[in-house]
Amino acid sequence: MNITELIENKKLGKEHSKEEINYIINSLMDNTVADYQISAWLMAVYFQGLTVDETTYLTDALIQSGDIINLQDITAQVIDIHSIGGVGDKLTITLIPLMVASGIPMIKLLGPGIGYTGGTIDKLKSIPGFNTGLAIPDILNQLKNIKVAISTNIHNIAPANRALQLIKYTTSIMDSIPLITASVMSKKIATGAGNIIIDVKYGSGTSLKTTEDAEKLANLMIQVGKNFNKTITTIITSMDEPLGRAIGNAVEVIEAIEFLKGNIQTGDLAELSYEFAANALVTLKRYETVEQAKEYLKYLVSSGKALETFKEIIKKQKGNAKVLESYDTFELPQYKFKCTSNISGFVNRIDGYKIAYACKLLGAVRDKKNDDIDKSVGIFLNKKTGERVEEGETLFTIYTNKNEDIELIKKYCYDAFTISDIRENDKQLVYKVIRGNENV
Repeated sequence: MNITELIENKKLGKEHSKEEINYIINSLMDNTVADYQISAWLMAVYFQGLTVDETTYLTDALIQSGDIINLQDITAQVIDIHSIGGVGDKLTITLIPLMVASGIPMIKLLGPGIGYTGGTIDKLKSIPGFNTGLAIPDILNQLKNIKVAISTNIHNIAPANRALQLIKYTTSIMDSIPLITASVMSKKIATGAGNIIIDVKYGSGTSLKTTEDAEKLANLMIQVGKNFNKTITTIITSMDEPLGRAIGNAVEVIEAIEFLKGNIQTGDLAELSYEFAANALVTLKRYETVEQAKEYLKYLVSSGKALETFKEIIKKQKGNAKVLESYDTFELPQYKFKCTSNISGFVNRIDGYKIAYACKLLGAVRDKKNDDIDKSVGIFLNKKTGERVEEGETLFTIYTNKNEDIELIKKYCYDAFTISDIRENDKQLVYKVIRGNENV
């Protein structure tokens, strides 16, 4: 085979065979093709797309490039809840304690975040001492003992996917639906969970901008998952504005802790945390309806069981559990700027991208894999969509360790807010739940 010929074929919209996909991925891994040739092929895929079969072949090739974790000896009910990613997305941090407190084993193998949406592992590593370097034997042992394992030690889990991701990011094609599908599904399948729930986000704060694209992605993931005998549930949610009020690393962990303490009972973070956890329990047939499952989950929070579970997880992974008692345990920023509203009215929109870019200027996220990030900085939205703000009242708060660019950061945050005299109707947070081919 010849990589130039395969690029040409895809450029013309021709369908690849399984052997051709394997050749491309194997050539990537053994360095027999140049990065610029892989970039050309990815760009052809971006414009011409992949069929369901091609996407399945690509997913399988990415899986076979590394290790596969076998969880059959532990339990068939291990679940993996994955988010496509978005601004302020701290759902993984709220969901892990909820699931584990429910008796559901969870495995989370995560890489560092790249791009403006940030990474869950970076947020968890803001907890002093939190160890994310578990080897595979440690992961399996911890799953047996406390039903959860969180690790960044994924260097040989679908390594070809990681190589493709770096090229995709540098060539600005992160929103290709078949490439997103192959990337997500290869990691989820290689890590062994039999039940997978995926948060497919759309809006200004993530890579997919429309419900149509989100639904295409959800359905393709379900089809590919079926080809690997995996149970896939997708929940399509809005990411037009940041999730919750905190955007950053430590500040997002603090907000997640506040939820687990029962101090955040309404709003988008609480709604989505209960929605995803409840759907997981229904998928595993622990409850017949989502409503029944939500009542049980709310009990886990109000009784303190969810918070106690998070404490056990932190301790098991060598983190300082005092963060649950005193937020001064986190590394704190030097400066805090409370920014007030210039007008009175109702907040009707907060642009997720602009808030994310402001957070990037603070140093909370990275552009490249090896960039350093500041885990102490971030932005807190004192007002959210639907809430009234008076002139002179705090609209948002910036936490930073530097004064340079502060006026530009403030400008991005102010520009993100749309405030008017009339309160608009509440926006739909959960667009659709799709289990298999059934729309719920």
